[in-house]
Amino acid sequence: MVILITGTSKGLGRYLAEYYLKKTHTVIGCSLSANVIMHPSYHHTQLDLSNESNVRSWVNSVRKKFQTIDVLICNAAIVSSALFLTLTPGNLMESFLKTNVAGVFYILREVSKQMIKQKRGRIIAISSITTATHQEGTSVYSATKCAVNELIKILAKEVSSSNITCNVIAPGMMKTNASEELAKKLEWEKEMLQKQTIQRVILKEEVAHVSDFLISPRSSSITGQVIYLGLSN
Repeated sequence: MVILITGTSKGLGRYLAEYYLKKTHTVIGCSLSANVIMHPSYHHTQLDLSNESNVRSWVNSVRKKFQTIDVLICNAAIVSSALFLTLTPGNLMESFLKTNVAGVFYILREVSKQMIKQKRGRIIAISSITTATHQEGTSVYSATKCAVNELIKILAKEVSSSNITCNVIAPGMMKTNASEELAKKLEWEKEMLQKQTIQRVILKEEVAHVSDFLISPRSSSITGQVIYLGLSN
């Protein structure tokens, strides 16, 4: 399979890229930073997903070179803020919207166009349980992830006739660069875990397990779903 993953320079995105490379798939990755994964089946592009024309050109070039995009894992996002809404400056809010909403919208739009042409595909977006726990200090981040959830649910209906499924994986507290940075600012991990049903850190391996399930041929009837990890909802 050809799997396109956004935000592969670190954290969950890098883990998923390396995970699928080990499973002998071709992985196409992108991030704002330079390539950090050295593997013959990995292909990296430095890309700002909020740049509409660049996203369009990149997806077209991937399709032209590899003839197919079997799976999209929409992972890239910014998290690094733990400010109450009343303390959040406008430029920070706009940067979240630019990356977490516009960037996701552009990649979803361009990849789904290609998948419609090939009459098949699997789309997965990475969200967060903060959309359901309403964690203090995450108003802007959670709002952007709610937007992602809704984009996926509606897209799922719009592309269903082309044998394309669209789902969301919403993990609980994970150990990533972003969460570790937040943990320095406040008792983030403790507060997050207290809101979870399963009060432990969610492992990257668990996300990959759900991703495997969603891209399996046996999951062709599962679409428009938000799968929470660590939370009953």
